[in-house]
Amino acid sequence: MLEEVTVIWSEKVKDELVLDGNDIELVSRSAALINQKCHVKNKDIRKFLDGIYVSEKGQIVEEE
Repeated sequence: MLEEVTVIWSEKVKDELVLDGNDIELVSRSAALINQKCHVKNKDIRKFLDGIYVSEKGQIVEEE
């Protein structure tokens, strides 16, 4: 992972990774690197459904 980005295994959802960091560019670049490494090659993606999928995008805002 890139500096200042942490990866957390989600306790609520099985097989979910949560990327956390202060710099939105580093976090999104880390997510893109993970997505590129898990890209399915030489398979018919209509039938081969294994891989990595984005379930939610956004910023986490703590309420004061």
